[in-house]
Amino acid sequence: MAKKKRSKFKGKTTANAHRQQQKGSKTNHLRIPKGVEVFEAAPGSRMLMDVMPYIVTDGKHPDRDDELEIAVPGELWYKRPYKVHRIQIGEDSSFINCPTSIGKKCPICEYRAGLLEKGASWDDDEVKEISAKTRNLYIIKPLKSSDNTKEYKDLEDSFHVWDISQHLFQKQLNEELETDEDNGVFPDLEEGLSLRIRFSAEKYKKYEFASTSRIDFEKRDKQYSDEVSNDVPNLDEMLIIYPYEVIHAKFFALEEEPHATDRPEEEEEEEQKPDPKERTRKTTKPEKEPEKPADEDDDTCIACEGTGVNSKGNECRICHGEGVMPSKEEKKTPPKEQAKKTPEPVKEKAAAKKETDGACPSGFTFGTDCEEKDECNGCNLWSECMDEKDRLEKEE
Repeated sequence: MAKKKRSKFKGKTTANAHRQQQKGSKTNHLRIPKGVEVFEAAPGSRMLMDVMPYIVTDGKHPDRDDELEIAVPGELWYKRPYKVHRIQIGEDSSFINCPTSIGKKCPICEYRAGLLEKGASWDDDEVKEISAKTRNLYIIKPLKSSDNTKEYKDLEDSFHVWDISQHLFQKQLNEELETDEDNGVFPDLEEGLSLRIRFSAEKYKKYEFASTSRIDFEKRDKQYSDEVSNDVPNLDEMLIIYPYEVIHAKFFALEEEPHATDRPEEEEEEEQKPDPKERTRKTTKPEKEPEKPADEDDDTCIACEGTGVNSKGNECRICHGEGVMPSKEEKKTPPKEQAKKTPEPVKEKAAAKKETDGACPSGFTFGTDCEEKDECNGCNLWSECMDEKDRLEKEE
């Protein structure tokens, strides 16, 4: 009996959870190859997809681990992490990829480090505003969607690039991989698994955005051949990284900017580079009193990961370009009444009611109203309710 081939991905994706030649469309931070579409998850939808590995070409890949052979040039890997900055000059906002994403020096990061060295606190407004946020790129094949507003044509031959913040997908995927490392083979071409993802509909005022609420690993209907990897778009080549001098000019609002190119130029001698630590930014934003110490990402907008823009480079509809989410009290209380109202402690919702088989602890219809009510968040019977909803939908 032939010995079963061991997947190159087994154990590697779990370990990582721990620690185009043709010109296509172009956003202000990504270069999308011709023939590749952009995937954007719909709030409240469900998606069955295959994550396709690409051949790594960047020797400075953030996930690279030579000992475990993760993200090594010439090998296959399933994601491309990168960092972004949102800089604010007066009323204008720019979305800039951080050069540290390709192992280069970043004037914005250096300026932030200089502020901290001079005594600024990590939770000062300016320090938090310019901090780099982590996002990930994936190449996927969407197989089936419950979102009737979006049709994916030619699914069998179509590649999509998915650009999403670490907080809204990879964080949940890491937790699943740590729970069962056997699922770590999911990106493998010949032995991979399909991902069935449920996206919750997070709300802010009248706007909605998608956040990963559940990930299931399923046996693929069909596998792929090794030759497919030659056709998978290269994620390393999609990032638009401006040269150090261009980013420096944009960040400090200099009147004249050097000519911008898509890829970084060769670094000059250190003494020839402007020192961002000695500059003072030209900004019209008023200074604010520092807030009380808190977790650095507590007030970060979870839709845009603090960048203020969505995956297409447009202003985020949730935080309106501010990069922060208002507190629950700010969402519900008019500005004039915020100072008068004292926040009340959050009450336990589901725990106050008796949970019984086949009955919603909050009084709604079991298997029907799931993911429709605020009480669904944190409900102990959420999984059972969703399974019942799936069963009822199949009967229909």
